[in-house]
Amino acid sequence: MESSMVEMEHIVQKLEQTLGTSLGLKTLNDQEAAWLTKSMATSPQFGDRIVHEEGAQGSSNGTSHKSRRVQGIYLHKDLGEIWIPVNQQDPRRVIVADQGTLTESEIGLITLLLSSLQDTTPGLTPKNAGKVEEERRAQQLGGWLKERLQAGELLAELPEEMLIRTSLTEDMVPFLLIHESEHAPTPSYKALHRLLRSYFDGDIILVPLLDKEWIILADQELLDGITTDDKEDTPAEGDQELLSLFCMGLYELISTEWVGDFHISAIPAVNALHALPQTVSMLRETMTIGRTFQVKEHIHLSTGLHLERLVYSIPEYQRNQFLREYAAGHTDLFEDSETLSTLESFFELDCNVSETAKHLYIHRNTLLYRLDKIKQETGLDVRSFSDAVLVKITLLLYKVTKRK
Repeated sequence: MESSMVEMEHIVQKLEQTLGTSLGLKTLNDQEAAWLTKSMATSPQFGDRIVHEEGAQGSSNGTSHKSRRVQGIYLHKDLGEIWIPVNQQDPRRVIVADQGTLTESEIGLITLLLSSLQDTTPGLTPKNAGKVEEERRAQQLGGWLKERLQAGELLAELPEEMLIRTSLTEDMVPFLLIHESEHAPTPSYKALHRLLRSYFDGDIILVPLLDKEWIILADQELLDGITTDDKEDTPAEGDQELLSLFCMGLYELISTEWVGDFHISAIPAVNALHALPQTVSMLRETMTIGRTFQVKEHIHLSTGLHLERLVYSIPEYQRNQFLREYAAGHTDLFEDSETLSTLESFFELDCNVSETAKHLYIHRNTLLYRLDKIKQETGLDVRSFSDAVLVKITLLLYKVTKRK
């Protein structure tokens, strides 16, 4: 990198001697690079060109201005400078000249020279420059998110100078990925990003947070291509099913590629340009609640945890008080794995006796015997709506209290 910098400085000196004008090689700071990146993205086909003015006779002050659009150069009016990016894919280094000192033909000569150098000089255009810059921007966003979360500034807006803003949209689906393993190596950013791009079949943003914790932001359009067989679903139900299926496939892919225990949480699409720290907070909360109440699951969606979220928000002393008053003497019932699986399946299948028996691969009478046993020990008949609600809430409170 240093050698290519020295080589570029030598080239700039040669250009100064040839053109007879003052040029410089400038490394942009984050704010300047953000401005240039935004300018370059304004018109992807041609770039954001400046208007070149040439003097001519004939106006009231003796000079008229003929405007021409010049490709590949950018005018920073506040600084009065013309910037010519050395590398279009990594625009942090530019050749700089004072406004009005270069003619259009001289500018064309410089851009032509840079273009030819990129094809013949490996050091000038690093093979992975774009990927390295992408990872640097993601790490910058991750650091900013951690600072905002620690400060409790959940509604903080992304700074204008943060370069990754140009990659964010108003309709992105966020995912939180956590890898837990004491001995298995953590996936590298490069390997994980490559795998995710192949799965999403498009560009995604991977943001590292804590060790073994990543935020994934994917454009909603990447998920819209997936369809379900059930055409009778409402839009909300369809979106939830799509998100669930997408997460299942993602989990299978990642857990097959790497050893360890992976967990994924997801929420519906958000505006990634607005209150991104709040989005991360919601993903973490969804992950915590899901792992508290759904111990065996690895995928946790906010849309399926409404009652669990409400119970989780109850202060601990009130949870304990409820268990003492309404479940004293029979919380041990939830320690029995058979009873626990029976209740969870019964509630999951809308208290349908026949469907629950099929799901558990037991005879209907066997299920009725178990439910009668629960009624005998607790005095509550889960086939009754009011009693079922009380048992369900008690079960959730027991889970969250036990895991604290």
